[in-house]
Amino acid sequence: MKTSIKSGLAVAFTFLMFAALQPAQAQTLAKNGQWLEKQFDQLIKDKKDNEAPKFTFKGCQMNMDLDTKDKEVSVGMHMGWLLSDVRKISYKKEKNGQYTLLLDVPADKVKMAMNVGGFGGSFNQDSKDKHNKDNTTSLNLSTTDESLVRQIKQKLEESVQFCQQSKVN
Repeated sequence: MKTSIKSGLAVAFTFLMFAALQPAQAQTLAKNGQWLEKQFDQLIKDKKDNEAPKFTFKGCQMNMDLDTKDKEVSVGMHMGWLLSDVRKISYKKEKNGQYTLLLDVPADKVKMAMNVGGFGGSFNQDSKDKHNKDNTTSLNLSTTDESLVRQIKQKLEESVQFCQQSKVN
């Protein structure tokens, strides 16, 4: 009888600790998202046209929006994926000393929508493209500060891990 009471108390304690940690992890996810939005908005720009995509993190959803106008035609693009679908995050140093962040996301998990001069549509990759080896989304970061890039990678990995654990529970 004493063993079952101890077991019951252990289960109750574990449940309470998990319930207490969930809001803290969700708060960390929100803080990471805000911090990553700020960093991406500062560091990711098209060097030629000085155009920049807008990044948003809504819970476990990562979005990238880009609106541009070329002469008479406006183009809008939206890409989004769940952080729980990110398989790997890495970075590499380019010849110019700046860094590229690499996100490995299965092609069939990336949702896209485009609007070209009033015509639009949304799509994602075919299921046959799932096994394509090149599922990498590259984000060119305008920085030579490797410690900042490591920090970006760490916060993304932390958010991905939380979202993957939340998906399992």
